Amino acid sequence: MKITKVCCQGCGADLQVDETVRYVTCNYCHARLEVVHDPSVTHTRLMEKLEKSTERMADNLRVIELQNDLARMDREWEQRRENFMVTGKHGHRSLPTTAGSAVGGLFAAVFGVIWIGAAGSMGAPAPFVLFGVVFVGFAIFSAVNGASKANAHQSADALHQRQRAEIIRKIEAARRE
Repeated sequence: MKITKVCCQGCGADLQVDETVRYVTCNYCHARLEVVHDPSVTHTRLMEKLEKSTERMADNLRVIELQNDLARMDREWEQRRENFMVTGKHGHRSLPTTAGSAVGGLFAAVFGVIWIGAAGSMGAPAPFVLFGVVFVGFAIFSAVNGASKANAHQSADALHQRQRAEIIRKIEAARRE
């Protein structure tokens, strides 16, 4: 076993270590040291610097993990958001609104009532009057369904925004550390 003389990086004291020692504590200043055995020289490094560097890398890794979580959550939200979309008569996709659903349902129901009134006053056969009743029923169903989708989207969006804000808060906290 070969004994090597090294210098403490904390106080400059001479220390003697054998070639198998990887870590040592200085007897004089109590600095924790890493003993580096290079082919040409053996020297010491303060462990505090290594620990700070390791902590900084761990903090940076935490920030990156949180940023990845945020990006994943945003991608998943875009996919979920598609389920709330409605398609217009020209293929245009949009998010439903409660007001839009109510107005559209009201116009369709009014048209159905006018149809029923016109068909009934002209003495049209029962299928014509029944068409108006079915039309009014479909209008009410569409308005309720659209309003339900709009409310579900608003709830899901609010949840997404809260979760997103929480992750952003964690990223900012991790950056400050």
